[in-house]
Amino acid sequence: MELIGSLLKSKGDLNTHAVRQNKAAIITPDTVLTYKQLDERICTTLQSLQSLGIKSHDKVAILSENSLEYVVLVLSLWKLGAVPVPLNIRLLPSEIEDITLFAGCRFLLKEKSAGEIKSIPNVNVKEFPFEEETGKSLTAADALNDLPDKFKMSSPALIIFTSGSTGKPKGVVFTFSNLFYSAFNGNKLFNHHKKDRWLASLPFYHIGGFSIISRNFFYGTTLIIPQSLKTEHIVYAIDNLKPSLASLVTTQLQRLIEAGCKPNPELRHILLGGGFIEASLVSKAINSGWNISKSYGTSETSSYVTALTAEEFNNKPGSAGKVIPPNQILIVDEDKNILPDNKTGEIAVKAQSVASGYLNNEAETKKKFSGDIYYTGDYGHLDEDGFLFVEVRREDLIVSGGENIIPLEVETEILKYPGIKEVCVFGLKDNEWGHIVAAAIVSDIGITVEMLREFLSDKLPSFKHPRKIIFLDELPKTELGKIQKGKVRELFKD
Repeated sequence: MELIGSLLKSKGDLNTHAVRQNKAAIITPDTVLTYKQLDERICTTLQSLQSLGIKSHDKVAILSENSLEYVVLVLSLWKLGAVPVPLNIRLLPSEIEDITLFAGCRFLLKEKSAGEIKSIPNVNVKEFPFEEETGKSLTAADALNDLPDKFKMSSPALIIFTSGSTGKPKGVVFTFSNLFYSAFNGNKLFNHHKKDRWLASLPFYHIGGFSIISRNFFYGTTLIIPQSLKTEHIVYAIDNLKPSLASLVTTQLQRLIEAGCKPNPELRHILLGGGFIEASLVSKAINSGWNISKSYGTSETSSYVTALTAEEFNNKPGSAGKVIPPNQILIVDEDKNILPDNKTGEIAVKAQSVASGYLNNEAETKKKFSGDIYYTGDYGHLDEDGFLFVEVRREDLIVSGGENIIPLEVETEILKYPGIKEVCVFGLKDNEWGHIVAAAIVSDIGITVEMLREFLSDKLPSFKHPRKIIFLDELPKTELGKIQKGKVRELFKD
């Protein structure tokens, strides 16, 4: 019995190539693992998981960098009926403990090199890769004796905690159906074929990275796992392991271009996401031969739901693209009424890939989810051609003296000042105005508030000018390149 085939049964022609025993399933710089060998590795890992006492429906935390063993572990947990809970490798030990306990994990499986984790109450902390089992080798039939007969699409498949760049992390619960439809509908962009190789270019503990795993195995393609996510290792993988598909965030793309990296001839499509995307960067990448599609999505929507292809970019450079059908983008007012074209409101996503809700957070789930609709908290509009323009997150909107201020508008104008490299604009509480505009700036030049106000005088009304400014060598960011506004705000405290 082929475990991958039985695990990832789906509709239509999906997975028809995954059962080809001699096809490469996973490639690393020093390993090629066929689907047959992967199936055997899952059998062995199942034996180890069962010997630890892990059972169906258990939530199992995983603490590890991307690796072949990580993928094998996820597939083995799925086959066992357990639910993986990937953890950010950069979390503090106290944060790891808090999330593990909050999620109700009975086990935490950590990579041997992931550092010391002190004992956590009622949680078994074990290292992987597991030692080779001695004695009788587990066969596929043995492994399946005590496992569920079939997988339900509605069963929980994954819990991923959001990055917390705007607040306390929340555990997003995904079903197999969510992951399946994210891959299935997204195929309208990628058009997977049997020779495709997916580059695992994002962390598996974020939905953008984990979706690479699920897309790869739903379509029976080949997963390329670089030595690490450092720029030089991504460059090596592009040059030598020949991926045909990849997902990147803007920071990665910028670093690849700065490193002089060119797309290999087989690399036919790049999905670019992860927050605000500077149009000039996309233009430069496209002109350098990168076939970029800008995207919009959230953890809660199981990754991207819109795409702006390279062909569309010149006409709509500020857009996040059109929604990928049958997904829908709705722009709604405060009463959830749908707004017409070119009217700014909250962006809501209606899709089969919308997660089932937040773990142990009924109030927030009711607030943000309504069936297969997710209210993102982002503000934007659809134009008359159906292209989405993302303007601001609700929590980022600055209300000063009764006036609404969109940080992106202010940031765009500030970046026109010669010598300013990066800027983060947000609101600071103020007794008189409610909020005032603040800016953290990375610059090669000396600049004062007065100089900046003079520069902005004919570009923005005075109430949108920054009242407080600090200068930094660099802005604090997540590993995916998102600015951590919470940490920036802390720098403004007296």
